[in-house]
Amino acid sequence: MNRYRSVLRQLTQWFLLTVVALFVLLLIVSWLLCIYFDSINGLLSPHGIRWLTSHLVSNFCTVPFGEIILGLIGVGSLIESDIFKLFSGHISLKQKRALQTTIITVVIVLCVFSSFLLMPNAILLSAFGTISNSPFSKGVYGLIVCLFILIANVYGYTSGKFVTLDDFVNAHSSFIKKSGFYFIFVFFSSQFIQCLDYTQILAVLGDNGVVLEIIKCVLYYLPLAILILLYI
Repeated sequence: MNRYRSVLRQLTQWFLLTVVALFVLLLIVSWLLCIYFDSINGLLSPHGIRWLTSHLVSNFCTVPFGEIILGLIGVGSLIESDIFKLFSGHISLKQKRALQTTIITVVIVLCVFSSFLLMPNAILLSAFGTISNSPFSKGVYGLIVCLFILIANVYGYTSGKFVTLDDFVNAHSSFIKKSGFYFIFVFFSSQFIQCLDYTQILAVLGDNGVVLEIIKCVLYYLPLAILILLYI
């Protein structure tokens, strides 16, 4: 297990070094290409330097922090509740009862939300009575994370893991405290992604935005998945 965690830590560090190296490479390549192609914006040109200087903060703000932080709260509370230990060894009677209580609670909540979707004039459907473009579809990510938080709180309380108010607060903020490296990583990733978009190199190569979205998903969410695996 220690070797597994060590490999994951090294992998996150290599991710950071790779992004920094790509950013430096992009600075040089965009500057060289803008000499020969008018449609490409060089980051080391006078206009590029002015753009980069004035967009350091706004580039970072393009990261979907709302979704990420909410996800970290949900995952952190699940980890701190010790619910994942159910899959790693002997389960005590108290843990079994806590699991049963959690399952019953989740079933009740899912039944209630199902009624909001299946009943006539369901309030979570769109004005046309469809799931597409409905309040449910727009908020499904938040609902899933809130379900994770509910599971963590119910199991953590009934198993005796969460006793005081401090236990609940610390559980929900625990993973954010452990994610400092990730936020450093996404700072450099956001600069690289937005600079790549600014240079128009991908557009010249014929990309209509798909490649850029793939790069965003890889740089924003793959390191986050590795970080979660590191602490589960």
